[in-house]
Amino acid sequence: MNNMKKWLENYADLILTRGVGLKKGEILVVEETSVTAIEFLRLLAERAYKLGAKDVVIHFSDQELTRIRLENADTETLSEVPEWWVDSRTCYAKEKACFLRLNNDSPDGLADVNEEKISLWKTATTVPLKEFNFIKKDNKVKWSASAIPGKKWAKKVFPELSEEDAMEAMWQALFKACYVTEESGTDGWDEHIRQMRSNVVKLNSLNLQTLHFTNSLGTDITLDICDDAVFAGGICHCPEPDGEIFAPNIPSEEILTTPHRLKVNGCVYSSMPFVHAGNIVDKMMLRFEEGRVVDYSAEVGEDVLQGILDTDEGARYLGEVALVPYNSPINQMGILFYNTLLDENAACHLALGAGYSDMIAGEDRSLEALKKKGLNSSALHVDFMFGTKDLKCEGTCKDGRKVTIFRDGNFCL
Repeated sequence: MNNMKKWLENYADLILTRGVGLKKGEILVVEETSVTAIEFLRLLAERAYKLGAKDVVIHFSDQELTRIRLENADTETLSEVPEWWVDSRTCYAKEKACFLRLNNDSPDGLADVNEEKISLWKTATTVPLKEFNFIKKDNKVKWSASAIPGKKWAKKVFPELSEEDAMEAMWQALFKACYVTEESGTDGWDEHIRQMRSNVVKLNSLNLQTLHFTNSLGTDITLDICDDAVFAGGICHCPEPDGEIFAPNIPSEEILTTPHRLKVNGCVYSSMPFVHAGNIVDKMMLRFEEGRVVDYSAEVGEDVLQGILDTDEGARYLGEVALVPYNSPINQMGILFYNTLLDENAACHLALGAGYSDMIAGEDRSLEALKKKGLNSSALHVDFMFGTKDLKCEGTCKDGRKVTIFRDGNFCL
């Protein structure tokens, strides 16, 4: 790829100006990014300072060190998180910092590690951040998630290529997914968002109450939308509804809303593998009654799935439903990325755990008030894909009208 530095600068500018919406005088906090991404992080930090960032704070992690700790530390140690660790991640919210996640770890980098230890570690590190994550999901701070290719991840996706060629293929795919070109990091993205927003307007004009999904895998699930909830896609505002613009995910093809915690019934089957805590879960089935998962299975990673569901009470309820057309550019690449940030933009998906409060209208932003409208609360938020080529979605409007939203996996509005 010619002039790689220019491509990387454009990608960094997209993340900073459209992703976290960085403004002069603001702090950028990069959360839990891998030490293997150091070269891009140096470039990103430099671009951030040129845009006027007050400071750039980076929390490094290393998957191999995490594995060593999980394999050798006892369960008591893994279940304890010191206050300074929590404070170091949450204190910047008071200063209205921008928060960025950059993922490039191997999707199965923690495979074969004792699942009980992984579950303890994930619970210990997510539960203390529950309030902080609620602040993010209510868009009281600007936040975004993006990806950086890593060598082990690239080889997982392109096993037939050399390490160097796999990395180049990953970068090319990522740039394409994010509409980045050598000329600009934002022009293609801005046009894409304009097109997405037109579908958002159409969906919200229907005044939908219920969504019913069916496909040949066996998915047959009905869910209600939270009271006073709307659909959103591509961009958010800090605060809602008309604050500073940012993009929670780069790339993004999803138009999403928040399902009612207690009004989900039926079965859903995953259509793609997903990764959680360095382990793969595949061919999953979840059965819901009155919002709660009452039965589940997975051909791959069932113990991981059990750990997810047992995190807390809210982990067995839904927090998101996202509409993604089967003909999305990411899906048309025909690449399984083993990374939720990318794979979720290839297919319709649901999420177990915390719901997005920013899509629920109302002046009272307290958790109690939002729960009354159907919001789910949990320490985690785990996306999984269920969209297929033959997926159908029928909506029921609040006035009782029926409307077909998806036919053969794509919008038919």
